Amino acid sequence: MLSRLRRELETSDEQPASGAWLDLFDERAQPFITTGLLVLALLTANPVGGRMWLSYVLLAASGAFAYARLVPATLLGPLARLAVSVGFCVTAGVAFGAGDWAVSMVILACGHVGTVWPPRVAVLLTVLTVAVASASNALGSADPWLWYTVLLIGLCVLPGLATQNRRRTLRLSAQLVEQTQLTAESDARASALAERTRIAREIHDVLAHSLSGVSLQLDLADAQFEAGRPEQGRATVQRARGLVVEGLDEARRAVRALREGTIDLPVTLGRMVQPGEQLTCAELGDVGAATAAEVVRIVQEALTNARRHAQGAPVRVTVARSGAEIQLEVVNGPGAEAASDAGSGMGLVGIRERVELLDGRHEIGPVNDGEYAGGWRVAAALPAQTENAGNNGN
Repeated sequence: MLSRLRRELETSDEQPASGAWLDLFDERAQPFITTGLLVLALLTANPVGGRMWLSYVLLAASGAFAYARLVPATLLGPLARLAVSVGFCVTAGVAFGAGDWAVSMVILACGHVGTVWPPRVAVLLTVLTVAVASASNALGSADPWLWYTVLLIGLCVLPGLATQNRRRTLRLSAQLVEQTQLTAESDARASALAERTRIAREIHDVLAHSLSGVSLQLDLADAQFEAGRPEQGRATVQRARGLVVEGLDEARRAVRALREGTIDLPVTLGRMVQPGEQLTCAELGDVGAATAAEVVRIVQEALTNARRHAQGAPVRVTVARSGAEIQLEVVNGPGAEAASDAGSGMGLVGIRERVELLDGRHEIGPVNDGEYAGGWRVAAALPAQTENAGNNGN
């Protein structure tokens, strides 16, 4: 019980929420209101128990606690604040019979506890105030109507509780706005990182392959010219030029894929295959733009790898639909010459990233048997429809 009460004290409404006129009024005008009510109570005080000095002492003590409650919560611990509130309620209740304006101190005490303390604590302090004021009334006055006055004064805690609830609502709203802003910033950072990753893949897929191929061909041509084989060197230069043209075509296809809302997969894939390469593209139905773009890029990556590492080898591209998935396979046989290890390896990494981006599956590895034994196989299964279009530039 005590530990629960302590938690409530520590989590009480320490500071009013900003931005409301009532909070500004309470913060700036309360010292003046307290002073005015205290002066009026002292000027109109009646003897308590036949002793005038006792009235002044009680009102002065009540005023002291009234001023103490205005000390910022950051300067007082929860127990010190509770002690101030209890002292204010008790002294205001005892001074209840010291005159008409002394009643205002009781009203101030009830409103105070309702404003700053949790409902359970506020109700307990209000009951304490009403009980002390009732006892003071019973000892110092025979007027039965003051009982009703005391009870009505106890209801002054309700506006305080309403004010506290409004402050809490404003504070929670401000926290919600802040959290929303933080979430939006986090989403923006995540989107920026995803965009950077996407651009890195596009740069690699569109430029790195072509440029690396051109570099290899030019190095070969240089060696052929130095070896006194100009005809072979010129043929190699022509192949390098063809790679440049192919790279430009790939760049145009990539830009077109990014700009278009939908991609005609059979037509686009048909433009990508070269003579001697086999393409099978069955009826695919409705394919999402994100999936279509990734199918194009994966096939392009696989074809580029096959042409680089297995020149002259047979290549088969198969794209088909199976239920809610688009399944693709690019398989090539062994090349006439030993495979080059000049690649960066980022192409296969890019394929894996693209597949995982759409929660798909992939199989990449050598072919051990069958028509294409000794070659390489890239297979993937992607969802036909996906909402991850934002990560694919569409």
